[in-house]
Amino acid sequence: MENCGLFAAYSKTEKYNVSGRIVEGLLALQHRGQESAGISVSDGTKITTYKGKGVVNRVFGGGVSKKINGYFGIGHVRYSTKGVSNFTNAQPLSIKYKNEFFSIAHNGQIENGPELKEKYEEQGSIFMTTSDTELFPHLLVNKLKGSPSNWNSEEIGKTITENISPSYSLLFLFKDKIIAFRDPFGYRPLSICETENGIYVSSEDSAFKFFPLRNAKIREIEPGELVEIKDGKIESHLISSNSPNKFCFFEHVYFARPDSNIFGDNVHLMREKLGELCAKESPINADIVVPVMDSGFSAALGYSKASGIPLEMGLMRNKYVGRTFIDPDLQERKLGVRRKLLPVKEVIDNKRVVLIDDSIVRGTTMK
Repeated sequence: MENCGLFAAYSKTEKYNVSGRIVEGLLALQHRGQESAGISVSDGTKITTYKGKGVVNRVFGGGVSKKINGYFGIGHVRYSTKGVSNFTNAQPLSIKYKNEFFSIAHNGQIENGPELKEKYEEQGSIFMTTSDTELFPHLLVNKLKGSPSNWNSEEIGKTITENISPSYSLLFLFKDKIIAFRDPFGYRPLSICETENGIYVSSEDSAFKFFPLRNAKIREIEPGELVEIKDGKIESHLISSNSPNKFCFFEHVYFARPDSNIFGDNVHLMREKLGELCAKESPINADIVVPVMDSGFSAALGYSKASGIPLEMGLMRNKYVGRTFIDPDLQERKLGVRRKLLPVKEVIDNKRVVLIDDSIVRGTTMK
């Protein structure tokens, strides 16, 4: 679940239905996962989960969110690195234990997952998915006593930290609270926003911009910090503070939205700076600089500024084609690139071109 998107919403005052707000948050994070989308919400007594394969608008089309009532909840968009792309692996995962439900949404990848899964299967546990996210509920029900609603938030954080190797940013939904937890190294981003009427948690702070933000307090959840949202209040617990920060730089290079602030820096400005450095390290005598849209634009802008070579739109991007890098099928990725990027012959004809892309992951686009 390496680069998925997480979003949570909590109604502090009016107890309004937050399902629509979670869906809006997931739409803002759609670039983080296109395989499936889902939400879990609570009305204080019961948890309702709705999810499906596909992008957010497809899963929640036709006013579905208005029929799912709860005044706090969590949501997830999925891009898989572990586990196959099917409905069973869609998140949030909803678990019933001691006649109570709780839900979990995960962004990250558990490095000791295979060993843990083998251990639990030897003990008789049955796994319903192929996602490493399912290890979290297996761990908690093995280590913690009593019903899920009585689990102590700090104990949840300590149990995870002591037994699971990062990376993880997590959202838990219990019938009376939300827990947000970021691993001690801070691999994956996670931010929290408190307004007069609501509390929101998101993989990227750009997702908060849709909501009324008057007097909003926005910050990144610290590495190793667990945040409990209950009774309209935020309670913070620093579970682990001794680990060195190990931020995933791919967030800045490619994955996050340009208008997001990740690990303390704006994504667009970071990419522009990288483009400037590239121009200084690799000066080229050329006529135009052409960005590979969309995520290569900021770096190309920086390269153009530093080199003095004019920026031109020599490639046009079909905005109706999603991110090809996160498509799990090789042939679909190749077809998607051909659909998505088309050259503008009149711009590039007989020109010496510096082609700027942000990264080479699978090589599909650059070829």
